[in-house]
Amino acid sequence: MYYINYTNVIMRSNIRRIGNSKGIVIPPAFLAEFKLDKDSDVEIELKKDGILIKPLSNPRDDWEKMFSDAMHEDASESDFFEGLSNEFDDKEWKW
Repeated sequence: MYYINYTNVIMRSNIRRIGNSKGIVIPPAFLAEFKLDKDSDVEIELKKDGILIKPLSNPRDDWEKMFSDAMHEDASESDFFEGLSNEFDDKEWKW
């Protein structure tokens, strides 16, 4: 059963036995909202007024795609620093 609370969608559930542990069933729509499946890692945080479950974030998840996209923009890896210099390059470096 779902309830709309202006800013949140709230679902009632009950605690169930899962092996030697206890758990709750999370509806597929909730999982889909955060692209979670049965193998997803989550953070579980104990709050003053309840338990917060949220996706485990990896800030580098999209790096491979970003590098791939950058390499397809007609630039080789050696071109990335072309034309850039710094104080060390200008004064200290000996060619």
